[in-house]
Amino acid sequence: MNLDTGFKSIRLTLLCVLVALVLLAPFSVPLAESKSSHHSKSSITHGESAASPGVQGNSGISDGASPVTGNNNSKVIMINFDDSYKTQVLYAKPILDQYGFKATFFEVCGWVDKNGERQTWQDVAGLLHDGNEIASHTMTHAHLNGVSTSKLYFELGGAKECFVKHGYPVPLFGYPDNLGSGNKTVVNVVSKYYYMARSGSDPLMFLDCKGYQKHPQANCTTFSPDGSLNYVNIYDIRSQSFDHIHSNTELSQPQLFQQFVQRVNSQIPYNKNGVINAIPIITFHNLTYSNSVYNQLPSTIMVPLFAQMMKYLHDNGFKTLTMDQLGYDSTKNVFYVKNTPSQSLSNIKPAPTPSTSRLSF
Repeated sequence: MNLDTGFKSIRLTLLCVLVALVLLAPFSVPLAESKSSHHSKSSITHGESAASPGVQGNSGISDGASPVTGNNNSKVIMINFDDSYKTQVLYAKPILDQYGFKATFFEVCGWVDKNGERQTWQDVAGLLHDGNEIASHTMTHAHLNGVSTSKLYFELGGAKECFVKHGYPVPLFGYPDNLGSGNKTVVNVVSKYYYMARSGSDPLMFLDCKGYQKHPQANCTTFSPDGSLNYVNIYDIRSQSFDHIHSNTELSQPQLFQQFVQRVNSQIPYNKNGVINAIPIITFHNLTYSNSVYNQLPSTIMVPLFAQMMKYLHDNGFKTLTMDQLGYDSTKNVFYVKNTPSQSLSNIKPAPTPSTSRLSF
């Protein structure tokens, strides 16, 4: 083969390679682009996309259910604290902070700054600053059933004015010892000052209010068709305190932990694929390292046990919600979960001065 023939053969080979590259170019995808496209599709979770099936409008409602964004988002919990104990700031909050958990603190306005056992207003400000919610738990922790009209207005309206005076609008209320939520007179006054109210005592809060076999109701309206108060409504959100004595029986620390695990997991049959239909709302009170203090009240919890509980929630993918993430759809008469907590001023009722009593502090 001469030199001229060799050059012709090389040129023909190069031409064939060039043609092949041009023809195959549209079908080739860079590896980085392929991985990126796959990631963007798989990272969309239920409730994040406007085109997610079942999500209607901005309410987050899907046939009475609520989508919550985030990993393992079918397991949620609302953690509450009552009675303004200083130990909630000293012991509970550092543990919550360790896992990025937020809670709702039901403060007794007349007890804040009262003595060393209770929180200061600086403590309350710190809780709110760090993303927790502040709610009202009356003025003096009075049992609302059977009090006079003037006392009722003082405990409810007086507490509202007290909190507003210190810069906390508190749209949410909690009944001391869960007393008063079944009393029409009490509920009527609660509705004048608060957007929602929490009572007890049930391990789960069903957002459509239909999960209580002993108390059947069609929806979450305040009153049933016969005019009586519904068992669950916007002024009677169901929760349960965590106590170490049940039916006069003292439970051991391992028994209490197992009870906690069972209670928080009781939601699993109702919540699937990121849609929330039931929420455990658990209320804590005092925390201690002291056995003598622990034995004084059944609602007191040992700090190591509380830490074990919070670690369990973290390690098992639970998402904590504050109470102000609970919304109410007045068209469908069901509750729903808002993805972003907000103590919205639009939900705050004014605190009128009742004619029955002049409130002062």
